Amino acid sequence: MNWLVGYTLASMAAAFVVVRIFDQFVSGVSDTATNAARGVVFVNTWAAITAKSGMRDFTKSAKRLRLKNLSVKNKLEK
Repeated sequence: MNWLVGYTLASMAAAFVVVRIFDQFVSGVSDTATNAARGVVFVNTWAAITAKSGMRDFTKSAKRLRLKNLSVKNKLEK
């Protein structure tokens, strides 16, 4: 469960940074559309970082599984 907390905090921090950058680009505008866009930027950034982290971990797991399968195959062939 620790991995989930780490990814959640990292995603949240990065999303806040991206929203602050977005705010700098639209600093003079304050309306409903801008507020909605801030929410969309936050959620999309959070989702992208979490998905990327999950895919990276999945790739690592798949590589470890392939190596173990190769090891077992080599032992069976001897």
